Amino acid sequence: MLALADCNNFYVSCERVFRPELENKPVVVLSNNDGCIIARSNESKALGIPMGAPVFQIEKQLNRQRVNIFSSNYPLYGEMSDRVMNTFEASVPKVERYSIDEAFLELSGRNEEERLVECRELKGRFSRRTGIPISIGIAPTKTLAKVANHHAKRHSECGGVFELSDSQKCDEILGVTPVEELWGIGCRTGIKLRRAGITTALDLKHADIHWIRREFTVTGMRTVLELRGEPCIELEMEPPAKQTICSAKSFGQIIKEWDPLVSALTAYLTQAVDKLRRQKALTSVMQVFAHTNRHRRDDPQHACSVLLEFPSTDYLPELVCRAVQGLRPHFQEGMRYQKAGVILMELIPRSRRIGNLWEDPEQL
Repeated sequence: MLALADCNNFYVSCERVFRPELENKPVVVLSNNDGCIIARSNESKALGIPMGAPVFQIEKQLNRQRVNIFSSNYPLYGEMSDRVMNTFEASVPKVERYSIDEAFLELSGRNEEERLVECRELKGRFSRRTGIPISIGIAPTKTLAKVANHHAKRHSECGGVFELSDSQKCDEILGVTPVEELWGIGCRTGIKLRRAGITTALDLKHADIHWIRREFTVTGMRTVLELRGEPCIELEMEPPAKQTICSAKSFGQIIKEWDPLVSALTAYLTQAVDKLRRQKALTSVMQVFAHTNRHRRDDPQHACSVLLEFPSTDYLPELVCRAVQGLRPHFQEGMRYQKAGVILMELIPRSRRIGNLWEDPEQL
């Protein structure tokens, strides 16, 4: 048996940890350039504020309904995510960090009553330690655990914890779950399934497995088998190594001079190298870029980018020096730069590094 533990409205909940007076008030979090809404509290959802809506289109509505608005703070969300995952890992032996606010927990060797008691205790312990509310869905497979988690969120009588193991109860819930809401079913796949008369998760569960395999490949077949209670997607205790690492952000205000851009690039590289070292990897290719706001047609437009190659390293001072020296000739003073970033590529495990006798040991 597996449990999916998912933080409720994660970005909003992170802001509320430090602003408890916002509890039960409408809150939204904006994208990194404050362009659109990427997170909403339940109160904001009840007001009809749509996800992904451009702020300029609904600014009057936000002001009229006194919605509390926050710019995204990804360093904060990353720190809170680590606190969240550490709490899970201290409570359950086997944990897969699925996303910034979701984790799969392994619960084998317990009966239904023990699972429910353990998850309710975990929910309370989690709230005390992090201040962030969570919902937990329990089921035999990852796909069903996702469905159970959605049910736990939407039905307050569950108390934030719901198990989907009884076959009759499972069919009842799958019968009212639109097929597009299933994990791994995208918009195009949902349209294709509806054209074939498959509109609910229960319809998909009972679909012909050979037709599903032919029309939707092995991925679709796995989803059907998981809906039938057959685990096809194992826990990943170690996340797969990233092939690239990107750190980029829109500036809080327009940058026209070189020195502020250097400060921003240094901050972004520091974040990227931290991820690189946590992956125990090295990089030998780096792209550095900056550009103006492409949506402001009245402003002069300029984009500069450079691709740099060098011996494999994770040494931050060297990477900062290369980034600054590489981008400097392409920078144009006076342009209204709105965004910059770095992308680390050609990543290899640190164990494959080949050094030489003359290297500075501080850089190893």
